Parts: sequence; C-alpha cells; structure tokens
Amino acid sequence: MKKISMLLMAIIVVTIFNPMGNVLAHNGFNEQNGAADIYSQWNLMLAGTMVVILAAFVYKFKTEEDFSKKFAFFFSALVVLYVTLGSPLHLLGDHYLFSAHMLEQSLVYTVFPPLLLLGLPKRFVAPIIHFGLRIKILSFLKYPLIPLLLFNVLFSFYHIPLIFNIVVANNLLHNLTHLILASTALAMWVPLIPVIKELDKLSEIQKIGYIFAAGILLTPACALIIFTNQPFYTVFSEAPQLFALLPPLEDQKTGGVIMKVVQEFVYGTMIGYIFFKWARKERLNDVDVLPSNPL
Repeated sequence: MKKISMLLMAIIVVTIFNPMGNVLAHNGFNEQNGAADIYSQWNLMLAGTMVVILAAFVYKFKTEEDFSKKFAFFFSALVVLYVTLGSPLHLLGDHYLFSAHMLEQSLVYTVFPPLLLLGLPKRFVAPIIHFGLRIKILSFLKYPLIPLLLFNVLFSFYHIPLIFNIVVANNLLHNLTHLILASTALAMWVPLIPVIKELDKLSEIQKIGYIFAAGILLTPACALIIFTNQPFYTVFSEAPQLFALLPPLEDQKTGGVIMKVVQEFVYGTMIGYIFFKWARKERLNDVDVLPSNPL
C-alpha cells in the first residue's frame, strides 16, 4: 500500500511541476507565433500522465464505499488541472493575455484545491498529513487563521505591479511562485475540508465565516486590477497583441473580474455545500432525540 501511495503521489507531483514540455511558465515558446499556432498547443504528455493517474486511482480505491463520489471529484480535479496546464489557455496566460493568466490562477488556486481534497480517499491522504504533522511542517494547519492569511496575503503581494513584473519575467521565480501559491491555496482549503479529525477545528458557522473572510481578503487585489485606469503589468501590455477587441487595459480589467467572479461562484457553492450538510446533520440529531411513541 505504501509503495502504491508513494507512486501515486510522485505522479501527481511530477504532473503539476513537470520540468518538461509546456507545463511550466515561459518554456521557450515563440511569442511571435500567431493565434492558430497557440490553439494547436495541447500537451499530450501531460494528458497521458493524467490517464495513468486516473487508472492508478481506480485500481487502488475502487473498493472504497464512496468510490463513485470520490472518483467524480478526483476526475473533475484532473480535468481542471489539464485545462489549466495542458491546454492553449496555459500559453495564452503565460505569454499574451492577463485575463487568461487570471483564469489560470482562478482554476488552480480556487477550483482545483476543493475538488482534490474532496476526491482523495482518507486512507491515502491521512498518512501524508499525519507525517507532516509529526515532523511539524504542517503544524500550521491546526490554526485555520494561518493558512487563510498566508495564501491571501501572498496572492495580493504577488499582484503588486513591481513584484509581478519582476517575478513573471524570471522563469525560476515565476515557477517557484506558482509552487508556493498552489501549496498555500491547498492549505487554505484544509480547514473547510479537513482530511483528518485533528484538523477539523471549525464549526459549520465558523466555516461560513472563514469563506466570507477569504472573499474579503482577496477583494483589494481584485479591486486594484479592475478599477485602475492604466495597465500595470508590462509583461502582458508589451506582448504581441493577438486580439484587437481586448487591448491591454481592458484585458487587465477583465482579468480582475474573472478572478472575482470565479472566486465568488466557488465560495458561494462551498457555503451552500456546508449549509446543507449542516442542516442534514441537525435533522438527524433532531430525529435521534425524539421520544419514542408509547405502545
């Protein structure tokens, strides 16, 4: 079991941070290529890797009691990841359009983490979390405020124009930033979808408040991008303009809107999920305390 778990985790890590192909940022793609060349860029190696991951998942966990539900979430997570890293969206977001860049980030940092956490069986992920807690590297997950602030503060700092232009212009810094943001985004969702009992620190009402706080913390960065009157991000404003209908300033504002809309949709869905789960638990508790009818 340990060997299969380690293999599956290794495949996931290689898939997300694959140093080959066009998964990583600014991988030598010729920015003078036209739109037709971009739309033909599909990462077949990444697609094949994900098929292997899915097959390993089915082989390992097909006997799980809630396998169908887990499979649906895990499959959806892989689809989101492939659209982000293996489709033409990745090249558009890395080289041409800030709006595509923000859509990528929305998918990886907001949509992918809850799908992955809901899709991974407990018996696979629990040993990993317990190991991280034992060596103290994941101890901060016991305090929900830390991952909440960590991701949102780092994400906001990343979008300060001076920092953003320096980071995105450097391959190593850009990829390292993606790694850090992706990790902290996943950590931010753990208090909402705790994979082990030790991390289930929040009540349902606290989880709803946690989501509202996450939305508020991200608002300043989105507002800065949406309501500006000048393009901040030179790496995109000075790139070849492929779409006349989306000049740099409008592209930048569209990116901010995309980020906020995707965030609100996912957070709203999560609030609904938590609320109905809470209501169902309360109904079951009410049934348990009802007095039995006398004979």
